[in-house]
Amino acid sequence: MSELADRSGTEADSLGRAWSALMRAGTAHTYERGEIMVLAGATDTFVLLLLDGFAKVTTIDDLDTTVLVDIRASGDVVGETAAFDNEPRSATVTAAQHVSVRRISQEEWLGWVVQYQAAGLAVNRSLAHRSRTAVRRRTEFTRGPVISRLCRAVLDLIGQYGRPTPQGLSVRPGLSHAEWGDLIGARERRVQHALQELSAARIVSYSRCRLTVHSVPGLREFAADQ
Repeated sequence: MSELADRSGTEADSLGRAWSALMRAGTAHTYERGEIMVLAGATDTFVLLLLDGFAKVTTIDDLDTTVLVDIRASGDVVGETAAFDNEPRSATVTAAQHVSVRRISQEEWLGWVVQYQAAGLAVNRSLAHRSRTAVRRRTEFTRGPVISRLCRAVLDLIGQYGRPTPQGLSVRPGLSHAEWGDLIGARERRVQHALQELSAARIVSYSRCRLTVHSVPGLREFAADQ
């Protein structure tokens, strides 16, 4: 939903009004690290607008294992699909740190989409972008050696959520070896070895689930390997 802030001219004015209205919608709520925000299979229909913090989106695979499939950050909306189709939640969303949101009822969300047509278009764009991203990731994150897939995933996340620091680009939120493995379809031990190799090459550093990128060109070089 950050698309609401990425337009210009008349459309930007319309989206700005829509965004202001959405920021006032619903009620303020906070979640602490590890708290479930949306539960897979639940039949509730509220929508959450993330104002601050990160959340992790997980599903259950065929082996009944929890798998990380995506990350959401401030400006993103979660839960809107259930608000549109009244079907059970398809994934669980968990706070990765302290998260501030606006919790918006289905009625208020649908009313907002109808009232602000430009916003409705932005919502559709956001859903389409999310679908395209999922397809792209299934291709890029599952092709080639583990270290190449990991580098593609890191590049993807720093493009969205990277934060400059004196040491390099910090990847947020912090992910464990297992969670990086979930994203690229690799075992935790293989991810650990890949991170050790990248650290030895001084491309990244990794400690306590915190990954810092020191060389984006180095990442791209490894990512290009098939």
